[in-house]
Amino acid sequence: MDSKINKNKKKYNALDLFCGAGGFSIGMEQAGINVVASIEFNPQIAETYKYNNPQTQLIVDDIRFIKASNDDIDISLPVHEHGFQNIKQIFDKKALTCDIIFGGPPCQGFSMAGRRIRCNARFLEDERNYLFKEFIRMVKYLKPKVFVIENVPGILNYNYGAVKKEIYETFLNLGYDVHAEVLCAADYGVPQMRKRAIFIGNNLGICSKDFFPPATHSKEKYISVMDAISDLPALNSGEGVDDIPYSTNTTLTDYQKKLKNPHGLIYNHISSQHKPETIELLKMINEGQTMKDLPEQYRTKSVHSGAYGRMEGNSPAYTLTTRLNTPSVGRITHPKQHRTITPREAARIQSFPDRYKFIGDITSLGMQIGNAVPPFLAEAIGKHIVKILDDYN
Repeated sequence: MDSKINKNKKKYNALDLFCGAGGFSIGMEQAGINVVASIEFNPQIAETYKYNNPQTQLIVDDIRFIKASNDDIDISLPVHEHGFQNIKQIFDKKALTCDIIFGGPPCQGFSMAGRRIRCNARFLEDERNYLFKEFIRMVKYLKPKVFVIENVPGILNYNYGAVKKEIYETFLNLGYDVHAEVLCAADYGVPQMRKRAIFIGNNLGICSKDFFPPATHSKEKYISVMDAISDLPALNSGEGVDDIPYSTNTTLTDYQKKLKNPHGLIYNHISSQHKPETIELLKMINEGQTMKDLPEQYRTKSVHSGAYGRMEGNSPAYTLTTRLNTPSVGRITHPKQHRTITPREAARIQSFPDRYKFIGDITSLGMQIGNAVPPFLAEAIGKHIVKILDDYN
């Protein structure tokens, strides 16, 4: 996607909450938004963010212990051990305002639907959803012009829409108009049928529905898995190295050209080591098929509907799992090669640029990549927010 911005326009400054490996941040940066600060609790995941986003002040801590501003009366803490008192001070020291807050607060309160419906408990009173409340606290005290929340699609219909209504009402009481929709990443040039609920709110008196970006790709022009990964070196199970150069005799797709590392290196292209019997099983599964397509004697008792699923090369991928080295958990087998996809192939399918280097073991890398907001989706959202704000100003 074109990341150029009009130099005469105002630069908007943002805070990334629950930043993870940085998919949301890099997409917003590509949209021309200055991500000033970010927060991540997991130290290992934070290493990836810090390595790739040195311009952003990363806070590695529990968000519950970080004050939004001096006015934040929801928590009472001394000066933080890392040397700052609150988020607002980070912006103030750079003479900046926090214009946008974005992030995907993890929510565990959806797994016990029966219990919640029976007791009619409010979503924000469920202790498992405390991180959502922390997002609200940051908005309450930092008062950004716009906020963006990414979450699972089920949040919109959960408990007959009561959760969505509660979220709307909570932000309305803080002076924000809110609108939510389910966006499909494939509609914005990501080679993945990943659907996410997006809440956008603003306190400028604009209808928040206007902040949602129009689709850039029709179904006929979706980016396919092979559009994304066909140029990467072929690997057998257990092969690959951390840093390898591009092949010199490969014709790149437009998508691959957008993601190409100007330094000429590909990172994290390492295949997991599979057992010989697993490889033999994968050899019997064709593109688009799963274990269910095998003769009954070869089927296992996996509970995953897409177990041992091989990706279809000419279509977008299904939503990626976080377990990239376990073929039994879903459709993560390479379309042509007898192995699960590498972290780099997964990153391509998520729309991370090749210059983005992930740090950690395969379990952590799977979480970092699989849980990320696809940068191209974030970029589309960010660009449209910038357009609306520019028109408003």
